[in-house]
Amino acid sequence: MYSWVVLAASFMTMMFGTSVNYATGVLHVALLKEYDEDLVLTTWVGSIFGCMFALAGPVASFVISVFSCRTCVVMSGIVMLVGFACSCLVTDIRLLFMTYAVVAGLGTCLSGAGAIVVLGYYFPNNPAVAQGICVTGAGLGMFVHPVLVQYLLDTYGFHGAFLITGGITFHTCATGMLMRPSVIEKKRKRDVSGGGPLGRKIILLLCGDCSRIGKVVKNISFLFFSFSIFCFALGSSAEYLFLPDYFIKQGATFQDASLVISMSGIGSVISRILTGIASGDQKIGGAILHTSTASIMALFTLFVPLFQSSSYLQILFGFFLGLYTGGIWVLMNTLTLDILGLQNFATGVGVVMFFCGTGYLIGPPIAGAILEASGDYYNVFLFSGAMMFLASALGFLSTSKENTRKSLHDIPTELNVYSDSKCDGAAFADVTDNLLSPGREEQQHQLHHEHI
Repeated sequence: MYSWVVLAASFMTMMFGTSVNYATGVLHVALLKEYDEDLVLTTWVGSIFGCMFALAGPVASFVISVFSCRTCVVMSGIVMLVGFACSCLVTDIRLLFMTYAVVAGLGTCLSGAGAIVVLGYYFPNNPAVAQGICVTGAGLGMFVHPVLVQYLLDTYGFHGAFLITGGITFHTCATGMLMRPSVIEKKRKRDVSGGGPLGRKIILLLCGDCSRIGKVVKNISFLFFSFSIFCFALGSSAEYLFLPDYFIKQGATFQDASLVISMSGIGSVISRILTGIASGDQKIGGAILHTSTASIMALFTLFVPLFQSSSYLQILFGFFLGLYTGGIWVLMNTLTLDILGLQNFATGVGVVMFFCGTGYLIGPPIAGAILEASGDYYNVFLFSGAMMFLASALGFLSTSKENTRKSLHDIPTELNVYSDSKCDGAAFADVTDNLLSPGREEQQHQLHHEHI
């Protein structure tokens, strides 16, 4: 029964810690108002903070492997508190690159990684359901944090809002303490370390990670999928960061603009639940959902001027933004598993998150440079929509390549047998010739029998 305590702790960790990322757009407007600095420079601050949840994934993975999930989550609370509390004292925006963007951003990564990984140890037979419930906490945080941060900005000012936000994220220390190591996690730590010293354990982990990364990046389908996620991150990060300021420029209040992002949280919760159910249906599959949702969101992005005339339409756009982007976060793990298999799954997730983090890092600055050069906010959304369309196309190519590979393995039995064995090229060619020659059925059966 303690598994459900851990699940509740993971849910609250995602809500208190990781989902604070979705207040980046609200804080971006506050940064522009407070420091009155260059647009691109200000955008870089929010961009680095927004990308750290994914880009620092190897750091979180390392902490979990060397210590434990509980240590990782408790560390996240301390790191986020230090980052946000120091940010409230900063008077130069350049110092926020360290305190807010890097330190606080690293904390969001540690909290999310620890909360997800610990469920794999406590729910080894059905981790998908547990993780689905857990990431719903992030969706709830998407609804809460933008409005809450805007309220803190209005009530306590810019610096007070940072300090109180640090106190809120510090609650992950309490939730992390509930994540005591399970029997499976303790056994895995013993297997990895082999009872040796900490230095030996670190070397073994680093060597194993490098070897597995080299293996997965040779998979063409996986590379297509990784670049698809990269393009999705470029478009999504720019849209979430600039959408509140865009609607404010069209006459919306600060509260209405923050409510737009909050409504995307409700759409994201619905999307994650429905996508998890639909991806389990073999008639639909995760690949179709990935390509179609990215395409639909691209169309909505291109028609964003149609939603600017009233606050209700703006809130509706925010709902659609969450509805057609939230499910892709669920599909990342599912499609990575489909392409790479269970053996390379963990490494594949790390590589995908690195591509995702890179997109979140450079997406907003590119959009900011486009805005500064053109002076037209709509060009930002043209860039975002184009990236969404490209993400859909690359996702389709990745699944097409994978389906072709699978069909070649499924049709001829002898090809399966010999491709799985370590035969040379001549033997493989002989088998192919037997299959393609007419009247050779008896020899085919004989060949299969001899191999067995």
